[in-house]
Amino acid sequence: MEKKNTIRTPLVEFSKEKMKEIIQDFTPERIATFLDVTDLSADTQAPKITKMVDWAKTYNCASICVNPVEGSDILPSLLKGTKIKECYVIDFPLGKVDISTKSKIAAHTVKRSREIRGDGKGMIELDMVINVGRFKKDPEYTLEEINAVCDASDGEHVKVIIRSSELTVAELYKVSEIVSISNADFIKNSTGMDAYGATPEHIRIMREVVGPDMGVKAAGGISEAMTAMRLIYAGAAEKPLQTPELFRLGTSKPLTIISSMQWLKYATEDWIDAGVIPCTICPFNNTSKLRVELREESNRYCSECKFKEYRKHKEF
Repeated sequence: MEKKNTIRTPLVEFSKEKMKEIIQDFTPERIATFLDVTDLSADTQAPKITKMVDWAKTYNCASICVNPVEGSDILPSLLKGTKIKECYVIDFPLGKVDISTKSKIAAHTVKRSREIRGDGKGMIELDMVINVGRFKKDPEYTLEEINAVCDASDGEHVKVIIRSSELTVAELYKVSEIVSISNADFIKNSTGMDAYGATPEHIRIMREVVGPDMGVKAAGGISEAMTAMRLIYAGAAEKPLQTPELFRLGTSKPLTIISSMQWLKYATEDWIDAGVIPCTICPFNNTSKLRVELREESNRYCSECKFKEYRKHKEF
């Protein structure tokens, strides 16, 4: 899919009626089913994973997302006999190992987890990170590495992390197109450790390209319900897309999202009327520490944005 020729205003304006409709369709119990409860820190230990599993069991969350090493002796045993899926990141967070090694990690993770859990296929998800540098040079490489991990996963779900903060708009369209023709099940924007996390604009583009039959996962900086609703607005506005099979939210703050959903439903009009300062959810406001081509593109978009006065006066 080709990038639009005209520079468009990022997705920072939300139809009040549509947003109200989406919020009314969700409850704390329902939003919980969309959550991949996540902890990918280097110092994560068993007590924290046990607590995450307790949260997921209590609120019926979609999955627990951790590093693969936790699959060797912790997570499969804790989730055995439940419907909650194990989610493991592959080649996290940089995506820089070669295809063969990436595939072997995926295959080993699936095999080991199945042996311990003993619940059969369909209980594992792999969130793989693409090699962004290789993609910029050779997009065909990206399709090859995605499909190699899908093959190694032996039928388990694969989500593709594209690290969208490091991509130009044209590259975001291109990589989303590659994911859409791959054997993967989901496209995901971020590791949560990139320059910035989920923005409505990136989620909108990803959904636009992959269409209604592939899953979209938003991750990075999602810590309360209104942020979650804006991302659902961008990537799953229509009711058929509002299912955990087609949309997910990766978060390390599941309880805050679930509890704030109740407040959001209680005072929906007030939350919507409060709005949001556009620059705070715009990807072009977060590129100062990225490569020069991304900074230059950001400046072009900002110079033509009708909300540029916010940036000029730094009213956020």
